[in-house]
Amino acid sequence: MKHKKHAQGKRKPSHPLKAHHASKITKSKPNNGPKPKPKPSTTFSSRPIIPFTPTSSLLLIGEGDFSFTNSLITSSQPHISPSTTITTTTNDTEAVTYEKYPHAESTISTLRSLDHKIHFSIDITAKRLPKSLSSHQYNCIIFNFPHVGGLSTHVDRQIRSNQELILSFFNNCIPLLSPTGGIDDGSGNIVITLFTGKPYDDWNVKELAKSVGLECVRSFKFDGSIYEGYKHVRTIGFRDREGDWKGEERGARTFVFGVKSEKKRGRGAGKKGGEGKSSNGGKKSRADSDEDDDE
Repeated sequence: MKHKKHAQGKRKPSHPLKAHHASKITKSKPNNGPKPKPKPSTTFSSRPIIPFTPTSSLLLIGEGDFSFTNSLITSSQPHISPSTTITTTTNDTEAVTYEKYPHAESTISTLRSLDHKIHFSIDITAKRLPKSLSSHQYNCIIFNFPHVGGLSTHVDRQIRSNQELILSFFNNCIPLLSPTGGIDDGSGNIVITLFTGKPYDDWNVKELAKSVGLECVRSFKFDGSIYEGYKHVRTIGFRDREGDWKGEERGARTFVFGVKSEKKRGRGAGKKGGEGKSSNGGKKSRADSDEDDDE
């Protein structure tokens, strides 16, 4: 069967093709108007924050095995200058310290050889601290991971006991702060580091601080790796078998507190509750906004 040839140029398509008009192709026009502002970055600097300077006068409370104190001078990049003397304390006697943490004996020997001041049997909850501490002023007073120990298995009682410990610490240390040398260019600072999550969040450390006239200057995630050789130890001491305790894997946060500006200037009587106007014309300061340095 022969196929018929279609006559060229005479057959029209059943559905005519639409022409591609130039108007359908849009070209971007140059924008001569103001450029939109870039969105603020939500990423924070990875640079570690150290709440004191190499020349700060330091008082360390509840040091346990003194590995944190030792890390300040033995890290590859020491956190204090060789001329700075650290005052460091524990609530245990020297004998009990060696019993709980056998490795602490060599650490303490190193610190003593460098003329750092070590005080045993310091009860931060006592009504009066010994003159060896109270006769000095400090730019920064640090209490890492305060805890009363296993006084009770009842959660609410544990929370109250630890809140009382922290309140006593605050009240005893406020008079020891120097009038200058804080990280916010104000008076000295009180620094506490706690694990995050329950039950530690229920301690409400910021509210405890406010109740005694302190304000949170800043807070940030605690990075123990910058303190080489430091390892968190338990209040009960070293145990060969730690069971299911995973403290080393928990996140932690550091809170830096300073004396409220109204209290430092002797003001605040003009309003109920001791609240006066801020010194910057009513604008919220960094401390007033209570912002954190990371998320």
